[in-house]
Order: sequence, then structure tokens, then C-alpha cells
Amino acid sequence: ESVTAETNGDTALAMEKLMVYAKNGGDPYLANLRAGWLNYSEKKYDDAGRYYGTAAKLQTNSLNPRLGLLNVYQAKGDVANATAAADAVLKIESTNYRALMAYAWGCFQAKDHRRAGTAYQRVLLMYPEDQDAISGAAWCSLYIGQKREAIDGFRRLMSLNPEYANLRQGLEMATK
Repeated sequence: ESVTAETNGDTALAMEKLMVYAKNGGDPYLANLRAGWLNYSEKKYDDAGRYYGTAAKLQTNSLNPRLGLLNVYQAKGDVANATAAADAVLKIESTNYRALMAYAWGCFQAKDHRRAGTAYQRVLLMYPEDQDAISGAAWCSLYIGQKREAIDGFRRLMSLNPEYANLRQGLEMATK
């Protein structure tokens, strides 16, 4: 009934039906996970975070509540907590693309360019053509003084997408 209500665009009724399910002995993990989603979809990020956090505690190796927390923190613009949430996902699934990219970006934002570069390189092992990872790795290389690696990265990116944002600026800075 909760899913039907959500499908019909009535999130309040979906939540009401979900609470009935939970009170009548429904699976606590599933109820919290779904409550996280319903709150997230309504942009009630604090509530969504609480439900996702509870679901994560109930199923310690589950990915979905941790990805939900990552969504919440990214939507709130909370880079530090998004980075921590991404790290929690990576502890369970070390090759999760979304978490690797969020972790790399968070480290980059924190000016931890070595750690960010390592995360971008992990992405590139699986997706060598990923333009965002190539760019991130190249910028990290530049910022830690590895100009040759930065130049190689920016040139690779140029061969894939010569119009990529800030590509020419990065290449120019690396070749100075």
C-alpha cells in the first residue's frame, strides 16, 4: 500500500501506510530503509538521515542505507559527511563507483590531493575512459607536484573531450 501511494504521488499516505506496516511487525530494516527514501524524496534530509542510519545499524553490511546517507549528505552540500558516508560504502564494496567518486571529490575539496588522486586512480582502473576521474587525477597530480602525470592526464582528457571544463587551464598550468 505504501508503494502504491507513493506511485500515485501521495508521499504522506505512503509514509502513513509504512508506519502501519512497521507497527504490525513489518521488517524494521525495510521499514527504516523505505522511510529514509520517502523522507529523502520529500527533501526532509535530517529525517531521511536518521532512518537510513537506523537501517544501516540493523543490517551492518547493507549498501542501500549507506548510499542513502551519501545521497542525503550530498543533497545537503555536507562534503565532510558525504566523504565519510562514501568511505562507509567503500568499506563494504571497495569498487563502488559512486562512492569512489564522492570520496575522491570530498578529499579533493579538503585539499587532501594525494588521497583524492588515489581514489581517482582506483576509478580509472575500472573505467579508464571516465572523464571526471581523468580530470580529477590530473588536477591532483598537478597539486602534488607531479607535472608529468598531470600533463599526461590532461592530454588524455583532451583526446576524449577537448571541451572538458577547465582542461586547457589545467594543461597550461602543468606545462609552465
